[in-house]
Amino acid sequence: MLPVTSTIATGKKAKEVLRRMIGKFTIMLIGVLGALRVSGALPVSPASQSQPVMYQEARRLMWTKFEIIAYGPVRARLAEAAEAAFEEIDRLDRQMSNYSETSELTYINRNAAREEVIVEKELFDFLKLSIDCSRTTGGAFDITVGPLIKAWGFFDNKGRVPEAGELRSVMTRVGFKHVVLNERAHSIRFDREGVELDLGGIAKGYAVDRAAAILRASGVTLAFVTSGSSSICAIGAPPGQKAWRVEVNDPLDRSHKLEAIDLKDGSISTSGCHEKTFESGGKTYCHIMDPRIGRPIEGLISATIITQSGVEAEVLSKALLVMGIEKARQFLKTRPHVRAILYYHQPEGGLGCARLNF
Repeated sequence: MLPVTSTIATGKKAKEVLRRMIGKFTIMLIGVLGALRVSGALPVSPASQSQPVMYQEARRLMWTKFEIIAYGPVRARLAEAAEAAFEEIDRLDRQMSNYSETSELTYINRNAAREEVIVEKELFDFLKLSIDCSRTTGGAFDITVGPLIKAWGFFDNKGRVPEAGELRSVMTRVGFKHVVLNERAHSIRFDREGVELDLGGIAKGYAVDRAAAILRASGVTLAFVTSGSSSICAIGAPPGQKAWRVEVNDPLDRSHKLEAIDLKDGSISTSGCHEKTFESGGKTYCHIMDPRIGRPIEGLISATIITQSGVEAEVLSKALLVMGIEKARQFLKTRPHVRAILYYHQPEGGLGCARLNF
């Protein structure tokens, strides 16, 4: 209660008392509003909320450039999530590379024909998935293609056409049927000498999937993970956009963009003969092999696959090139979730395109 003298004050003294009362009330009101705002009792204006920040980093792994773009409220947390994703890609590279003398894959290739090789569970599950992909595609995709890659000189970038006798010998060591998996023991063995696994046609898609899973587990809801321009995974969409924009290059002129695809919560993989070729006897040979006949593919020159999984996208970007347009069309009839764009040389010249499941 105010003193009696202040309540009956008049003139100049009354005005001074009133000014002090208003000042005290204003200070009290500001304090209450501040406390309510901090506790969340009052709504915060959208204009006062911070916009998502972007984190972007690229590293060279698996003989290509991996890049992560992520959005979120705290840059430090995005950096931590990206670091964990890159560490996982590096671990997979060291485990699955057939160019490394110390990788687990190299150890398998050297010893699995002589004894059962026990492998780490995740790698065993991945090899099982790879064999399942080979079986599902009827051998159009096959991780035992390693001896063929070497015979045609693509492993060491010294392209050559093997003689018929050599090719027949190599083909006795190619085929997923030569790989025996023991699920109970998590072991693998080959049924003959000379069989080799080559995970180059699936490992990058798997690495992109694993990186995306780590980002999601870290709370990242907006991200874009790429492995060169071949395997891509999109999580959500960039702030203010409906989807991530992915450009498809002309396989005959990589500087020319053919079209753009909107991608949200999905994966894209592109494979093509532009990646690695050599010429011999006036003919150009592509590094993508048809494991069923032991020769490079002919006809189709590039495939872009849009689906949910990076593994599925990368596998089918090779397998459909091997199958050809009509068999690819039949194959995808039972897989409506997979979209494919196949490019080929037209007989009269120029570039032809077949769009499946669009």
